[in-house]
Amino acid sequence: MADQREPRSDNMPEIVDAEVVEVAEGDPTPRAQAPKAADDAEYQEFLEFKRFKEWQASQGGGTATPAPENPWWKKALGALRHKWVRRILYALIALLLLNLAYDHYFGDSGGSSGGSGTGGSAPIDAVPMTAQNPQQAIRSVYNYLRADPPEQACALFDAEGKRGFASAHGAPDCAAAARSVHDQITDPNAYANPKFAHDAIVEAGPEAQVQGCRLQVGGGPRLGTFKLTRTPQGGWTISAYALTSSTCP
Repeated sequence: MADQREPRSDNMPEIVDAEVVEVAEGDPTPRAQAPKAADDAEYQEFLEFKRFKEWQASQGGGTATPAPENPWWKKALGALRHKWVRRILYALIALLLLNLAYDHYFGDSGGSSGGSGTGGSAPIDAVPMTAQNPQQAIRSVYNYLRADPPEQACALFDAEGKRGFASAHGAPDCAAAARSVHDQITDPNAYANPKFAHDAIVEAGPEAQVQGCRLQVGGGPRLGTFKLTRTPQGGWTISAYALTSSTCP
């Protein structure tokens, strides 16, 4: 029998057998191309993370970390950049130094007291405390004698001066003599500020003499005559003491 098929044109592609792939209704993805179970789990995790980020953004959360606060000492140092802060600091330091200097040279400002406590006083056998000049030394003696404890005044005497001060006041030692004078003071503030006459101090080389009769003293007994000696370091210490009459010759 003769071949009834139409002759094939050389320009037409040859049709070969192909596998038929079933596609579920409404599913555009062929079953052969569906994602694997592992890929599907990762995709679900991605969706969960995305939903979490969206929820976090809706709550006002963020990933920015607040800047840590500077410690207090850095803030304090930063305040020193201001000129007015530095001026206040300098003034406070100056006041502190002035207060320490006053306590060192003029002692406690407490009133007269009959007590004989020794708290805060210099030891009896301590190295003598020196003054910058004879007037400062004698003024310090009056100031320490009106304070409590008055034994601080003995720190301005050397060993010989302490013996002379004790003997002149009929006391066994300098501390007892200081307490005896202290008990006679009626106005501590006035007693701490004796006024020196122009000829009250006589200097002769490394020695000086201060006559008590040439001092105007209020609020307590007038003291006698002091002999002072200049130390190798330049300060002055009381090296002798004697009672004199209230009227200078």
